[in-house]
Amino acid sequence: MSLMRIKHARRKICVFSGKRGGFGAFVPLMRLIEEDTDLALQILLSDMHASREFGNTAREAKQLFPKAHHSLIAMGTGRGDTPVIRVENLSECLRKSVAALKKLAPDIVLVHADRGEHLMVAYAALNLGIPVAHTQGGDVSGNVDDIQRHATTKLAHIHFPETREAAERIKKMGEEEWRIHTVGSVYIDRIMGGMYPKEQDIRARYGLEKEYCIVLLHPDTYEGSAENYRVMKNVLRAVSSLGMRAILVYPCSDPGYGGVIKAIMEAKKNPLFSVYKNIPNFDFLGLLKGACLLIGNSSCALVEAPYLKTPAINIGKRQSGRAREENVIDAKPTLTDIKKKMRFALTDARFRQGLLRCGYHLGKGDAGKKIVAILKGLPIHRKLLEKRITY
Repeated sequence: MSLMRIKHARRKICVFSGKRGGFGAFVPLMRLIEEDTDLALQILLSDMHASREFGNTAREAKQLFPKAHHSLIAMGTGRGDTPVIRVENLSECLRKSVAALKKLAPDIVLVHADRGEHLMVAYAALNLGIPVAHTQGGDVSGNVDDIQRHATTKLAHIHFPETREAAERIKKMGEEEWRIHTVGSVYIDRIMGGMYPKEQDIRARYGLEKEYCIVLLHPDTYEGSAENYRVMKNVLRAVSSLGMRAILVYPCSDPGYGGVIKAIMEAKKNPLFSVYKNIPNFDFLGLLKGACLLIGNSSCALVEAPYLKTPAINIGKRQSGRAREENVIDAKPTLTDIKKKMRFALTDARFRQGLLRCGYHLGKGDAGKKIVAILKGLPIHRKLLEKRITY
């Protein structure tokens, strides 16, 4: 394997994102990179960012970082919802990421979490001799996400787990201890930095005069489109029974998303529902803070919501095994259980008192500063690239 990089006056950090939430989490970190005179920010986007069906969120990235070098990989997201199409799209991401990375020639590529497109970029960078840094490794969740997360860990050269427990899992996977740096969650940096609108402003912007909830359900990749449709129908029926306003947000691009979107479109005429393909990252945090309830299976129920003291109903197995705080209530994907757990979350005095204790397990909001400091001072040599498995 040959080193593809040449020496630069400024170390080039290529931050990759395929999904709106992951990009938002990286915003404070990317701003730190952009402000550092010894570093140069490159932004590489793909998957949902390049899809009209999911809101063309690459435009948001350019608005937030107009001076950065942007590259976009259109991998076909939105052209259909089957496992075969998803695999074809990921193969396109892998193919195009080779050309993108050769052109960018970054010193380090930063990938995130458990997404398939991040796995593809990490694999391309590995084979091009570019060091890969990985955030949120060692975490545990359900779905195919868990497998993809750990696969990315094995491709990465530097690890930025969120917790000590996650760091221990990475170590048990045979990764050398000097590669592992526990930094907390980059998702929390935005919240602790107050990077979201005030409640009165966000309510005015989205026309929310009374109580409202947020619905964000991603597909379960172990189920087909029909089952994901059925679950989303149950969620929307349960939410409708509350008689309050609801913000419905499109799911991610995992297989089965078509069933979720179909259920959303069928409910679109309900005057209580407002449907959004995408909500800008900081707006979403503001909405989440003001919501009386978050319903679905997004990781934001377990990551951002506890820091915002927002109660969450976590439905199904997508987040199975993942660490959570007192704000999360697990529900079966049935209409009866969803309604039961929603009523409990809204009315149980002891549970609601416990919300005040939330917001502690993923750090204090300085993950980005820690990551940038490590990436800036990281010696890039053969020892970094030539991984050894410890036994």
